[in-house]
Amino acid sequence: MLPSPEPPAFTLLHRSLQEQLYRMQWTSLRAIQTAAIREVLLGSRHLLLSAQTAGGKTEAAFLPILSQIVGDHGGGVRALYVSPLRALINDQFRRLEDLCERAEIPVHRWHGDVSQAARRNLVDRPGGVLLITPESIESLFLNRSGALNRIFGRLQWIVVDELHAFPGSERGAQLKSLLYRVEARAQKRVRLAALSATIGDPEEACRWLRPGAPDAFRIILDDWEREIRYQLRGYLRTGDAGDLVSPEWDDDLTDDAGAAPPETEADGRLAADLFHAFYGKTALVFANSRARLEFYADLARREAARRRLPDRFAVHHGSLSRAEREGAETALRSDTPTVTFCSSTLELGIDVGRIQEVGQIGPPWSVSSLLQRLGRSGRREGEFSVMRLYVEENEPPPLGPASERLFPHLLQAVAMSELVLDHWCEPPEVDGMHLSTLVQQVMSVIAEHGGARADRLYEHLVTRGAFRNVDQAVFVATLRSMGVADLIEQTPDGDLILGVVGEKLVRRFDFYAVFQTREEYRVVCQGRTIGTVQPPLDAEVGSYLILAGRRWRIVDTDVQRRELQVLPSRGGKVPYFPGAPDPDVHPRVREKMREILFQDRLPAYLDSSARDMLRTARAAAREAELDREPFFQAGNTTWWFPWAGSRVQRALWGLGRFIAGLQVEEDEMALVFQDSTPADIRAAYTALLPNLPAAEALALRFPILEREKYDEFLSRELQALCFAGRCLDVTGAAAVIRAFSSRSGSTDANDERQVANDE
Repeated sequence: MLPSPEPPAFTLLHRSLQEQLYRMQWTSLRAIQTAAIREVLLGSRHLLLSAQTAGGKTEAAFLPILSQIVGDHGGGVRALYVSPLRALINDQFRRLEDLCERAEIPVHRWHGDVSQAARRNLVDRPGGVLLITPESIESLFLNRSGALNRIFGRLQWIVVDELHAFPGSERGAQLKSLLYRVEARAQKRVRLAALSATIGDPEEACRWLRPGAPDAFRIILDDWEREIRYQLRGYLRTGDAGDLVSPEWDDDLTDDAGAAPPETEADGRLAADLFHAFYGKTALVFANSRARLEFYADLARREAARRRLPDRFAVHHGSLSRAEREGAETALRSDTPTVTFCSSTLELGIDVGRIQEVGQIGPPWSVSSLLQRLGRSGRREGEFSVMRLYVEENEPPPLGPASERLFPHLLQAVAMSELVLDHWCEPPEVDGMHLSTLVQQVMSVIAEHGGARADRLYEHLVTRGAFRNVDQAVFVATLRSMGVADLIEQTPDGDLILGVVGEKLVRRFDFYAVFQTREEYRVVCQGRTIGTVQPPLDAEVGSYLILAGRRWRIVDTDVQRRELQVLPSRGGKVPYFPGAPDPDVHPRVREKMREILFQDRLPAYLDSSARDMLRTARAAAREAELDREPFFQAGNTTWWFPWAGSRVQRALWGLGRFIAGLQVEEDEMALVFQDSTPADIRAAYTALLPNLPAAEALALRFPILEREKYDEFLSRELQALCFAGRCLDVTGAAAVIRAFSSRSGSTDANDERQVANDE
C-alpha cells in the first residue's frame, strides 16, 4: 500500500488562523512556513529558522504555535517571544495582535516603556503570548518572583528572534541563563524556536542554544534570494580623517541659512553624493559611530537648506530619546520620503515601511552586519535590495612609504562584499567564558530567593544552566572574588546572601542589563528630552553641540540633575559618544583582504575612485613585495602584515611587546615595529616557539583586562582567563609564526644557492 499523502500545511492550522490569513489576503505560504508548520504541529524538535529579512520567519514560527494554543491559552503564558530590541517588540506586537485577533489569544508585552497597568494585567491574568527583552525577564525574576510559577508554569514555547545578535556577547550569556531559569519554572518540556537572517553556521548556533543536545533541532533554511544592486564608492580625505567636529562659530550670523563651518573636500563630496543618491527616497544610511551619523546628518540638512529644499532627514541611534527614535520610525512609515541616518538600532528586523535603498558609511563591523543592513531594502518579492557603500581613506603623502597606500578600510569593505557574494558570514561564537555575566546571575538568583547555597547555585547556573564551560574550581574562585568585593557573604549556616555592595548593585536600575552603561547628561530643549551625551570638558553655557542631526547651544547646565538645557542654534559641534571597542575582525575577512590585494580583477561594483584606490593599494603591495613575504621596512620602521584575525594579531602584539621586548604597536591590519629589521622580528618570534606561553599567562601581561561590566569584581587571574578566551588566539599566533619561520628558512637557502651560483 502506498503511504498516504501528507495533508497541505495550511489545513493543519487552526480554523481561526486560516480565516485570519484569508482576511489578511494571504494567497500562499512560503516554503519555510510550510516546513515549520509541519515540524511544530507534527514533530517534537526545537527549530532554527533562517531566512532573509522579511522572509516570513515570524509567521513561520507563530502560525503553528498559535494553532497549538488557540483552544487552551489561559492559566499562564504559553509562548514567550524574546527580542533584543524594544522597537522590534513593539513592531511584532502589532503583527501578532492581527494574527491573534480572530483566535482571541491575548498578546502581552513587557519592557521599560510598557505601562504599569499592562504589566499588572499580565501578572494577574497571564496567558497567550508574552513579548519581552532579556532585561525585562531579569526584572521579572527580581521583582515578581512570587508570580513566576503562575506566569511560566504552562509555558510551551520560547521564540528567540534575531538569534545572531546574542552568541559571543555578555547579553547572550545572560539570555541563555535566563531561558534555563524560565524553563525550570515550566511543568513540561519547553520547545525553542530561534529566528535569524544571518547565521553563518546553523549547527553551531544550535550547539550554543543547547550544548548538551544540538541534534534536538530541526534546521529549516529558506533559499529565496533577492536580486542585489550594489555600489562601493571611494573617497580620499586630506587633513585629520578622524576629526568629525564642526568648529563653533557666532550664533548671531544673519547670512544665508546654509552658512556652515568648513569641512574637508572629501566630506563635502561624500555628503553631496549622499544627498544626490537618497534625497526624495525612503532610505536608511548606516554608520559605525553615532558621531559620524550626527556629522553627516548635519551636513545633509545644511545641503537641503542651501538648496532651499524641505528637511527630509531623521536620525536614529541609542543615545536619542524614545520620542526622537519613534519620530524617526513614524517618518519612515509615512508617505513622505525620509532619509534616516541610523546605527545598529535599525539594523534588525523592525518594520519601518518600504525602504527603497540603504547606505553604509565606512566598512561595516562584520559580514553578518553587512547582510543585515543590505536586507533592510527590497523586503517585498520582486524588489531589489539596493545598497551604496561609502569608504573614506586618508590621502597618503606623496613621498610616504608603501604601507600608507594600502587603504585597509577599502580592502575590508571589498573583502566583506566579496564574502557576501560567496554566501559566507561569521559563524556564531559558542564557547566564550562570560564570568562577568555569571557574577550578575549569581547575584540575581540570590536576590530572587533571598539566599542560596553554593552547590545549588552551581547546579542551577552551571550543571543545568548556561555556564557549562565553567568548571567547579573556576566557579568557586568566582564566588571567592565576589566575597572579597562584598558582593556576597556567607552566613554561619552556609547560605550565600548579598553583601553590602551586592545589595546596592541589585537595587540599581541598570542591574538588569549586563552590558556597560555610562553616566550621561540629558539634553533638554524647553521640556523635551532630545537625548543623552557624554559631556566634554568644554560643555559649558554658550558652547554648542549637534544631536538628532540638529544644532543646539547650551544655555544652562545642571550638574546635580546631570542635565544640559539647550536651544536651537546656528553653531554646532558633534559631541563625544562613548562606545564599546570595535568588534574583532574574523580571520576569513583578513584572508580575503589579502586575496583581493594580489588579484587583478576589479569588482564591477566599484566606482572609478574606488577602482583607482584599489589599483594604488595593489601597486603599493607589489612595491613592498608583500606577495613574497609579510614584512615591509622603511627607515627604522618595519610593518608586519600577518593577514590574521584580530585575536591572532592581538596575541602576536602581546608576544612581541611583553615576551620578546620589542617596540611594537597595532595599526589596522599590521603590526608596526620600531628599530627592528624583518630578520630581527623573525628571530625574536621564532625563538618564542619552544616556550610559547599559554593564553592566560600572556593575558596577565596586558595592563587592562576588564572588558565586561562586572569584570572589576573578579580576581586578576579570572580576568585573564576571560580575556584570553575572548581576546587572544595564541594557537593561531603560533601557526602564523611557524609559517613565516619555515618560509624564511626556505628563502635563506635559496639566497645561499643564488650567491653560490653568482660566484
